Amino acid sequence: MEPAGLTEKIAGSTGPAGKYSKLLHRAKGPALVGFALLLASSSCTEQIDWDLDYMEEDLLVVEGKITNQPGRHEVRLTRPVFEMNGIPEPVSGARMEIADSRLTLHPLEEDSRRPGVYLTEPGFAAVINRGYRLRIALGKQRYTAVTFMRPVSEFQNMRVFRVQDDPPLFELYISDSQQPAIVRVALDWSHVRGYDTLPDTDNHALMYHYSLGGVDVNRLFPPDREHVRFPPGTVIIREKESVAPVYEEFLRGMLAETDWRGGVFDVLPGNARTNLSEGAIGYFTAAAVIRDTMVVR
Repeated sequence: MEPAGLTEKIAGSTGPAGKYSKLLHRAKGPALVGFALLLASSSCTEQIDWDLDYMEEDLLVVEGKITNQPGRHEVRLTRPVFEMNGIPEPVSGARMEIADSRLTLHPLEEDSRRPGVYLTEPGFAAVINRGYRLRIALGKQRYTAVTFMRPVSEFQNMRVFRVQDDPPLFELYISDSQQPAIVRVALDWSHVRGYDTLPDTDNHALMYHYSLGGVDVNRLFPPDREHVRFPPGTVIIREKESVAPVYEEFLRGMLAETDWRGGVFDVLPGNARTNLSEGAIGYFTAAAVIRDTMVVR
């Protein structure tokens, strides 16, 4: 199966590189050499300074997820960051509510200790196979997003295997889920003798495994990743969540810019797909969640 959009991006190449490619394909014999020399000589004798205008859009960034686990669920509002390692500016003063497909309204209120973070009422839990609409009012602006909670399938196979005998160390491998899902694995060996005096960064680890539909070239040829090794006695807490259809597209775009970047095939940088209305980016999604715990022997 060919990845969607890949052929269009290659065949539809425009701009200087695309134009030069077409010209070179038409050139023959001495004409090709002469054209190449012309390009080389012109690049050495003339300097061109491009005056590029950069526009920063006044967008609203939304990060929201509700689950079937009772509690106070969060929706975070910020402004985009335009500099490397910049800190997002929180957006306060919005009015927000979530409506389900049975027209039940759930208002959210801003956390007084964390500006830009809006919370559902205590004990709120979304319901599987039900749709949800997020409504945000910020001044004169109105934003909406719609999502649907899919059921979550059982945990797929996770294999823990020994990779070293002295001292004994293990790694784990997680197979793909049959349905779109995210598996979050938290490992803790801070209580194991010989590791209990180490800093948290050396006796804890957090891993994510994404199972998305379709074929992603970036995932088939990903960059190398660090292997996490841990001793016997490590506590493994697994959490699996279902992935709504539009959120799946957001994750694919996000992973192409992060975990899958640096592989054989990279994509052009850009914002991930969103289910927010015009003027906003990010995501609002609903996920069914299951959890379990095991100890490495």
